[in-house]
Amino acid sequence: MFIEIENIKYHVQIKGEGKPIICLHGFSENLSTWKYLELKGYKLILIDFIGHGKSDKPYSSEYYDLKVILNHINKLIKELGLNKYSMLGYSMGGRIALAYALSYENEITQLILESSSYGESDHINRVNRRRWDKELAKSIREKGIEWFDEYWSNLSIFESQRNLPENIRYEISERRLSNEAHALSNTLICTGQGNFPCFKEEIVNLTMPVLYVSGEYDEKYRKIGNEFQKLNINIQHKTISAVGHNTHVEKPNKFNKTVNEFLL
Repeated sequence: MFIEIENIKYHVQIKGEGKPIICLHGFSENLSTWKYLELKGYKLILIDFIGHGKSDKPYSSEYYDLKVILNHINKLIKELGLNKYSMLGYSMGGRIALAYALSYENEITQLILESSSYGESDHINRVNRRRWDKELAKSIREKGIEWFDEYWSNLSIFESQRNLPENIRYEISERRLSNEAHALSNTLICTGQGNFPCFKEEIVNLTMPVLYVSGEYDEKYRKIGNEFQKLNINIQHKTISAVGHNTHVEKPNKFNKTVNEFLL
C-alpha cells in the first residue's frame, strides 16, 4: 500500500498478525530486505524510507532532513491507527529508530537496533565522515547507480556477504540498483553519519527494553554494541556468530531466533 504524508507517498507492506513492530531498512536498501524476517506473534510493518524502494524520491533535500523523516514516520504510523508498537532498525534504519525512540519514547514498547551507531561523538571523526559523505554523494551523482552498487558491495564491512549464495547476493544488488542517484545523494548529505546528531549522551534516557544485535565479524559495531550496553541497563547486546554487518540477511534463522527470544 501507499500512504501519503504531506505530499510524499510512502510504500508500506504489512505481513503477519499480532502485536505491531515497525521495521526500518538500511541505506540504499528497501523493505524487501526483511523478506526472511519471522517474528512470532508480531505483525511486521515494513516501510520504504523516503528516497528508497517504491517511496517517493523528491529532488528537494528538505524532505530528507531527520526531523522531517521522524515526523513523517510518526504520522504514517498514526495513519495505521497505532499508538503502541515495537521498532526494529538496521544500520541507517537503526540510527533513525534510535532518534525516533528518543522523540516518541512513550509509544515504543521495545526497540531492536541491528549494527547501528548512535552518531559520531568525536569532532574530527564527524568532520572526516561529513567530507566522506559529500564525496560519495558527488560520485554517485556523477557515476551512477551501477558504479555505486559495485563500490558499496566491495566495502570491507560487507566482505562476509561475498560468501552468500548467488541468489541472495543478487537480491542485495537488485535493491541497490533500484535506487536513483539524486535520492541516495540527498540521503547521504542529510542523514549520513557525518551530519547525523550524536545521541550517545541521550541513550541513558531510554526506558524501554532495548536489544542491540551485531555480527561476529563486524568489529566496529560489536564495540558499539558493547558501548550501548554499558550506557544503559535496559540494553542487552547479542552477537551473532559467523556473520558481518547485515546479520538478518547473512544468517536469518539465527537473527530471527535472537530477536524472538528478546520479544518473548
